[in-house]
This record gives sequence, C-alpha cells and structure tokens, in this order.
Amino acid sequence: MWEIYRRFSNINTIKVIDELLERGTLKPLTQTQRKGVMIILYSDFYLLGTRSNLLAKTSCKEIVKKILYHHKVFGKGMKMKKYNVLRVIKRMMTHLWKQEPSQFGRIAMYTLLATVYPFMAVFLPKISIGILEQGGADAGQRLVITMGVYFVVAGVLAILTKYLLTYISTRNMRVRLLYLADMTKKLMTMDYSHFEDAKFFDEYEKGINAGNNNNNGIEGLYNKLAELPANFLALLGMVLMAGALSPLLLISLVLHVLVIMWTSKLTHDYEYAKKQELSKAARRISYYQKTTQDFSYGKDIRIFNLRDRIMDNYQKEINAYLVLFGKIRNREYVLGFLSLLTLFVSNALTYGILIWEVLHGMPVSSFTMYVTMITTLMTAMITFGKDLAFVWNEGEYVDDFYRFLDAPLVEEGKKTKEDVLKEDTLEIVFDHVSFRYPHAEKNVFTDLNFTIHAGERLAIVGVNGAGKSTLVKLMTGLFTPTEGHIYINGVDIKEIQKEELYELYSAVFQEVNVLAFTIRENIGCQARNVDDARVQTALEKVGLWSKVEALEAGLDQMMLKVIDENGTDFSGGERQKLSIARGLYKDAPMVIMDEPTAALDALAEAEIYENFSSLVEGKTAVYISHRLASTRFCDKIALFDAEGLEEYGSHEELMKKKGKYYDMFVVQGKYYQEEAV
Repeated sequence: MWEIYRRFSNINTIKVIDELLERGTLKPLTQTQRKGVMIILYSDFYLLGTRSNLLAKTSCKEIVKKILYHHKVFGKGMKMKKYNVLRVIKRMMTHLWKQEPSQFGRIAMYTLLATVYPFMAVFLPKISIGILEQGGADAGQRLVITMGVYFVVAGVLAILTKYLLTYISTRNMRVRLLYLADMTKKLMTMDYSHFEDAKFFDEYEKGINAGNNNNNGIEGLYNKLAELPANFLALLGMVLMAGALSPLLLISLVLHVLVIMWTSKLTHDYEYAKKQELSKAARRISYYQKTTQDFSYGKDIRIFNLRDRIMDNYQKEINAYLVLFGKIRNREYVLGFLSLLTLFVSNALTYGILIWEVLHGMPVSSFTMYVTMITTLMTAMITFGKDLAFVWNEGEYVDDFYRFLDAPLVEEGKKTKEDVLKEDTLEIVFDHVSFRYPHAEKNVFTDLNFTIHAGERLAIVGVNGAGKSTLVKLMTGLFTPTEGHIYINGVDIKEIQKEELYELYSAVFQEVNVLAFTIRENIGCQARNVDDARVQTALEKVGLWSKVEALEAGLDQMMLKVIDENGTDFSGGERQKLSIARGLYKDAPMVIMDEPTAALDALAEAEIYENFSSLVEGKTAVYISHRLASTRFCDKIALFDAEGLEEYGSHEELMKKKGKYYDMFVVQGKYYQEEAV
C-alpha cells in the first residue's frame, strides 16, 4: 500500500490535471473542485493498485488520465471532455474517406449543380421582364425561347441534383450501418462486467441514439454536411447581391438567422440536458413492451394475472415520458415564437427597403429580381441557420457515440493460450480474491483462497446467493477481481488476451440460450467450418441425436421462429442438452457446468451423471449444482456460504467432518428417501 502512495506522490498530479485543462478535456476547476479531484485520484489509485498488476505495466501518469476519464463529474459543471463540433466533423470525414471515398466526388458534383440552380430562378424574372421592356417584333419569340431553355436546363439540373443527393444519402446509410457494426462489435468484445452496471447502459443509450436514426445522428449529419457547401456558396452569392443593394437589408437578414441559430441552440441544450432522463424513461417503456412480446413471460402473465400490474406500470412510465417530452416541446414553442417575431421584423424592413428603391427609380425588372432574390435568400439563410444548428446539435450526439466507441471497456493482456497451456490441462489458483459488484455495498467474496488442480473434478455447492455462479464468471475472466489475483497455470488471467482466455473454457451455464441459427451453427458456434461428425458425436453423448436426425432438415434445421417461420424449438430439457453438446464440441481443456441438469428429468439427469467422467475425461472440470448427489463423481467438493468458502475436501472427508456439507447431504438424502417411500 505504501508503495502505491509513494509512486503516486512522485508524479506531479496537478501538472497532469493542468495539461488536461489546456487540452479542453476538463472544464475550469475551482479550488474546491481540485481538492475533490485529488481525493478521487488517491482513492481510485489505491484501488487500481491493489486489485491488479496495473502498476507494474502502466505509468502512474497514464493511470491518472484513465481515472479522470472514467469519472464523468467531479464537481459542479465539470465534464470529462469538452464537446468540439469541428473535431467530430473531422473524424466523420476521415471515417468517410476510409469507407466511401467516392462520396467526396459525388458531393463536389452536387455542390456545383446545386449552387447554380437557385441563381437561375433569381435571374429569370429580370431577364424575362427585361425582354418585354425592350420590346420589338421578336420579343415574344425571344421570351418563349428563353423560358424554354430555362425549363429544360432547370429540369435537367433538378433531376441530376435530386439523383445525386438520393444516391449520396443511400451511401451515407451504408456508412451509418458500418458504424453500428462497430458498436455491435464493441458490445460483444468489452468486459462482461459492464452489463452489471446501469450507468454503462445510460452511456450506451446516449450513443446508440446517434446510430439508429436515418434523419438524425450519424446519417443525418452526413447528409447535412453533403448539402451545406452548396447552400453556403449559393447563400454567399446572394448575400453579396443584397449587400450591394443595401447594407441595412443585409443586417436585418443576418440578424434573423442569428436568432434562429441561437434559439435552436438553446432548445438543443435543454433537450440534451434532459436526454439522459428521456433515455431512461424510454428504456423502461421498452422493457414493458418487450416483456409482453416475450414468449417466456406469456405463461406467468396469464396464470398470475399480471396484465393489470404490467399495464399500470406501463402507463405510469408513458405518463412520465410524456411529461418530460412536453417540457422539451414547451421550450421549443417559446423559442420558436421568438424566431417568428424576428422574421416579421426582418420581412417588414426588407420589403420597406425595396419599396423605397422602386420609388426612387429602380427598374421593374430589377425590382422583380430582388424580390425573388430576397425571398430565395431569406429561405436560404433560414435553412442555412437551421442546418448549422442541426450540425452543432447532432454533432453532440455523434460525439456521445464516439465516446462510447473510445471508452476503454476492455483491459487486454498480451499472452495467448499457448503461453498458458501445459499438457492440455489447467490449474486455477484463487489468491486472496475479493469481489464486489458495481455500486454494491458488500463483497460477494472476501480474501478467497483455494486451488482447482489440473485434471481435477471439482464440485461447487452451497446455499442460494453464496456466489457460485459469480465464481465461474471470475475464473473465466468475465468478471475481474476487486482485489487479489486468479492464476491459470501460474499466469495471471489479467495478462491473457480475452479471446485467448475464453478459448480455454467450455461452459454450460444455467441460463440456456439458443440462437436463431441452424442446429449445426448452435453447436459449432465460432467454427467457420463445422465438423458434422463431431457435432453428431456431441449430440449422441447427450442423447439428442435421434431427435435431430428425425427432423426434415437435420443439422440444417433453423432454431426458433424469429428469423425463419419454419424454425423449430426444443423443450427446456432439450435446450439444456443442446447447450451441453455445444460445450462438448468446443473441446476446451477446462469444462464448467453450472446447474447443467436443472431442466432435465430424473432419467436424463442420471444419464449425465453416469457419463460425466467420459464427458470431462482428460480435462479440468468444475460442476456446480444444488443437488448434492452430483458431488459423488467429483474428486473434491467446495462448499460456499454467505461468508465464502466454508468447507473443502472429498465427499468422504466432508462427511466425516460432519459440518454444513454433512447436514445438507443428510437432509437431501432424507427427502429423497421419503419421496421414494
């Protein structure tokens, strides 16, 4: 501990904080906030130092930065990272160049055509009226030709710009879907422990909002950025024309646009501040929607008459959402009224100036041109102002998306399974391991020490809530110990690459999950080329091959009806057998079975017991069950209670001890004997 404090005190923490302030990573801090940050740093630094070998691999300076990254708020008004719209746009353009470089050529072509198009409409009245003012015998003919040329050129331009914009939008949708693929990959590769933290899902909800919408977020921003250059160039040309006529006219128009941008930003800031609350409310509503659609809940809803309770809670969440949504819309209404007021003033001033110019000699053709130009310019300025506000607003949601993608959610080691394996067996050592769930008040385990020897068959038993399943998640690397270390063949699991670590285990969890894949794919899982012979062997060992063989499509039969209406489903016991077959197919050096017979009938369970030795032959095996009969075929038994590891030894040793294991075994045996009588 003192070494941790010594190393921490040797770095200039204040300098690190000042460096982050200069970069805009942190907002300015008061002296009180600085003290608060230092307290957080000392606390977290100590925890990081005691729970892992991070100090041995990472500089103290980098650890400080990581701690500051993870703490979103240190004091009032503090943010982890300052939003910068230009940084977001730069990153989006870089990503677009990598994924869809031809988009830039399409945007350039669209910009050229879309810039020319509005000026044709502006100059047409002046040219047409000018022809009539000049008069002459061929005035009508010249007017018809002019109008004909205009409509042909305008029509071609309109078709081309519409086609280009549609095609650009289609390709932008592809880029958005690739972004979502990145997020999906992030979800599947990050530390499993984050799924136990509600705050993580709040951050996820903020990010995913930018990827799930065609008109907003990532795709909406790409589309708007494609349109902005043309809008800007057309606007610039008309602004110069308006300024040449009257600087006052230009000022009135710019003032109106600034008001629009200001009100849009105020609306966005308020909406963004309420976004997290809105996301939480939406997630609760979604929960009730999914519950009513989930087949597994259908029986309970009907048998226990949960309909009224669900609907009451559902309605309550809807009402809460509507109240919050109404507050946002009320703010938009008030600010929108202010925008309309400035529009009225701007229009009055604009047309007042034009009337003044006509009264002082402006030709009718020029007057008509300026009226058309001003109308077009005003629309263009309003649109451009809203577009800029849109870019600023949606850019913040895209920034949330990037924050999620960039978050260091996985602590990766460097060692592979080849660095761990010794004679294809595993020895697992728990060394002073403590674990606590995020935001929990007490540990699940405290100072846990025991060893699973290579080739050993260990039964883990105990009372409900003793942490048996949590233990499995710790040894497989799904959870990281709060304190202490877990070693596999002498290697700390934190030093092993996650995917390499997972390759060491075949696990059958008590929650059986069948995917909407074929039976072959459900068993072969990660394998690209599934070995049908091995699949058949695995199914035969669990007594499921005859069922699969009788199906019309055999191993090609799709499971579930979510994707394929002809998909099949298995009973709870058959699903569990399928899960065991999946574990057998993987053929990893360690087998973990967490209540693998919970859904099986007595005969099927007995068959698994009888075949257990052959199923785990040559492997290290962990068997978790509340049925103590399963312990008889294991080498060692570890009994856990609320205080942790209570008893450890063989069945004979623990029975002689006459402790908790003895009591539980006798009680269960007596119960089964009474049932038999």
